[in-house]
Amino acid sequence: MSALKKTNLNSVSDLRQTTDDNLSSVLTQLGYDESFKITDIKLALGVSTVAIAGLLFLVDRKYSFDESYNVVVISIILYSIFSAGLLYLNRIYKNVKYIGYTEKGEKIIIAGWTVKFDPLYYIKITLNDKTTIESSLKFNEFFDVVGYFNRDAFTTLLKHEISKKSQ
Repeated sequence: MSALKKTNLNSVSDLRQTTDDNLSSVLTQLGYDESFKITDIKLALGVSTVAIAGLLFLVDRKYSFDESYNVVVISIILYSIFSAGLLYLNRIYKNVKYIGYTEKGEKIIIAGWTVKFDPLYYIKITLNDKTTIESSLKFNEFFDVVGYFNRDAFTTLLKHEISKKSQ
């Protein structure tokens, strides 16, 4: 339904957000199934750190420091490990908007970003964790003059970029 939503053409942030929102449906049309494995891992790490913080709060309220010392030390170590893991994943997958696989098992990772006041959608496509190419797409190539997202034009542009990667 987001293809029918009008986007503010004067806001690079809105244009990027609409493009990111439509990325999944476009890549599904190109034969990719989205994988949420990394998102699930990030979510599990984040929830774990919150649970540890909650546990420490309860332990602090119920027991004295001497009684809870071992629990506090173990919790701090676990919290540090989980936070470091989350930081590592966020750095490795910076700006990644889509991770998907074909039926043949081919992997695609797409990272997208914008620069303030620059009407370009920068895109980085990685196929099978081997080859990577960076490119930029002009928003006016896949948004019409009124502000509607043109899925067919974006699909064509993305297909062209992916085919450049395959060669």
